[in-house]
Amino acid sequence: MEFDKAVISRRTCRDYSSKTLPMSKIADILDIARFSPSSGNLQNWQFIIVRAQGTKEKIADICKGQSWMSDAQAHIVVCNKSREVEKNYPNRGELYAIQNCAIVSANIVLKAADLGVGSALVGAFDEYELQKLLDIPEAAIPEMVITLGYPESLDEDQPRTDLKYLCYLESWGKKEDKKDFWPVTKHTKNLVKKASQTKNRASTKAKGLIRKAKNKLKK
Repeated sequence: MEFDKAVISRRTCRDYSSKTLPMSKIADILDIARFSPSSGNLQNWQFIIVRAQGTKEKIADICKGQSWMSDAQAHIVVCNKSREVEKNYPNRGELYAIQNCAIVSANIVLKAADLGVGSALVGAFDEYELQKLLDIPEAAIPEMVITLGYPESLDEDQPRTDLKYLCYLESWGKKEDKKDFWPVTKHTKNLVKKASQTKNRASTKAKGLIRKAKNKLKK
């Protein structure tokens, strides 16, 4: 999938099919994500891959009882080993370490979308209980739980604020009419339209395959 389409078509998935997600796919996703940028290239992230059903159910409970999470084929728990980052950046290292984990988490869900795998970012959880469940040491803080699996359905499209309302030129609040810049908003609208069309075609095809499978089962 093209990068633009992966970004635009990605949606949070809370409805997963029972189709097995191969470990090789999970490895592909994490192998690409590890190339994410980080402060001083310290790469302070660590990943725990959880596939055991009982453990996924416990994680779902720890994540404020979000039961849909247990239907995902895998959970990726992104942990933050911030010590080296804080040592190298005494004033803002704690923040940088969290930012690094946020960046790698974003790339995990984007690569998942590229491979046709559904995902959701979950940050609402009891940190202490998650550490205890997965034997995570005090030096590694869980920052994110990412669910992965083949989607049964995806969340509805959400409106995105137009670039012209998000971007200033040279300084805060400055919005001069630059003819060589603002046409980019027209370009982004075309990208969104193309990505939506691609996603709709894929959704229609998937629904057709599901109907065929159900008809075969009835026979």
